[in-house]
Amino acid sequence: MLQKLTDFFRSDEFIASSAVFPDIDKDRLAKELDLKGEGTKRGEANQPETGAESLDHVELRTVGRVEELRRRGLDNFETNRRVYAERLNKADSARMLVETEANDAKARFAEEVTKWKAMMVTPRERVQETYRWRSQFREQNKIGLRPAKPASSWPNIIGLALIMILLESAGNAYLFSQNNPLGILGGLIAAFLVSFANVSLSTVLGMATRYINCRGFQNLFKKLFGLIFALLWIGFAASYNAAVAHFRDAVETTLEWREAGENAIQTLTANPYSLNTMESYVLFLLGVFISLVAFLKGYNSSDPYPQYSTVAQDVIDARDDYVGYLEDSIDTLAEQRDEAVEALHQARDEVTMNIQDSVDALYGQKALQSNLAPFLEQCNISSNYLLAVYRDANKAARENDAPEYFQKEYVFEEFISETADEDRRAKAEAQASKVSDMVNAAIQEIYVVFHRAVQQHYEIDELEGNFVERARQFEPVDAGFAEGQDLKMVPEEKGMA
Repeated sequence: MLQKLTDFFRSDEFIASSAVFPDIDKDRLAKELDLKGEGTKRGEANQPETGAESLDHVELRTVGRVEELRRRGLDNFETNRRVYAERLNKADSARMLVETEANDAKARFAEEVTKWKAMMVTPRERVQETYRWRSQFREQNKIGLRPAKPASSWPNIIGLALIMILLESAGNAYLFSQNNPLGILGGLIAAFLVSFANVSLSTVLGMATRYINCRGFQNLFKKLFGLIFALLWIGFAASYNAAVAHFRDAVETTLEWREAGENAIQTLTANPYSLNTMESYVLFLLGVFISLVAFLKGYNSSDPYPQYSTVAQDVIDARDDYVGYLEDSIDTLAEQRDEAVEALHQARDEVTMNIQDSVDALYGQKALQSNLAPFLEQCNISSNYLLAVYRDANKAARENDAPEYFQKEYVFEEFISETADEDRRAKAEAQASKVSDMVNAAIQEIYVVFHRAVQQHYEIDELEGNFVERARQFEPVDAGFAEGQDLKMVPEEKGMA
């Protein structure tokens, strides 16, 4: 919009104030015209004659050079006066142009508000849907209003499992190092593999055992599966760690690990709870303890009721997404509001500046008018200075008396500028005032729309049907905004707790 106004007021004929009136270099002109030489030459010939009453050709040429500069300055002066006058005449058109742009700015901002509201539909629906699903999930599974336990992240679960694996491996490394061809390193590798299987399977079985907490007839099979997984863990923890202990016993009696594995299976099936060494009993108890810790960690990695943590986390994520979308949208609207306001400010300043400059120039408050009189005076002074150079040289070289008109000063014809039209000035200033008022009103409306849009967003508790009436803390921009602040409430839907 600013470029439109700049082009609207631009004129190719406009000349900057500093270049309107050309500079008159008297000494340079005296040299170019060779006034001293011409004066001496014509004085020696007693020219012009004593009785002459008008300027001779040298003086006319001299005055003509000054008059040429004078005419150029006056032409520039009139050109700029015409440009300034045309700007005053354009004041009404400029006001209409700004009015059009102001209406467009308000329409564009209102369009952005509409887009913003449309963008919020999906995040708003997701908040409502996830909240309804959590309420339904609680009701179906008879959970009540108990909040869900936050689920542990997979990095935390895996990290803790690795710690337990390393601890058990460190404890078992010595016990497995005896008769191992690789020594302590071989024992460490064997202990790590044994611990990895013990911890990982116990953790998974602990997670699956949570299904034992399912309620309701429709979840009977899930509850049965949870019970099966719990029994599986008990059998796994006892049999697996007993097998490892028997393997360690077999390593004590044989140097071959392959044979030790076969012997361990035989002793496990024949007498599973009979071990030969205290180290094997320690290995068994340590394995069962680590298995129990891993099982409990898997069981408590999320809410004891299956899927409840996921459902509750979906509500939290939907709320966070809604707040994020809302913040981004408000920030975007604020940026677009500021851009529209800045554009309107610039348009107002451009129109006001051009009209005020024109008024100042035409009514004697700035350089255009104030420099005219000094320039005209300078033309008279310069012409008389150049004539004096010529006449002094002429009088010094001649024998007869000089003509009487040599004593007279040369004065250019008086220049009378056009009288300023006060009525046009008043109209232009009135239009500039209207532009300012109109821009201020448009800016006010944009702020009203922005504040109203922000105040009309839905609170999360409104979306979830738990709205509590309370005062909105804001300062209305004007009375119209205060009257239009009513918010649309989302009707509470069936099934929302």
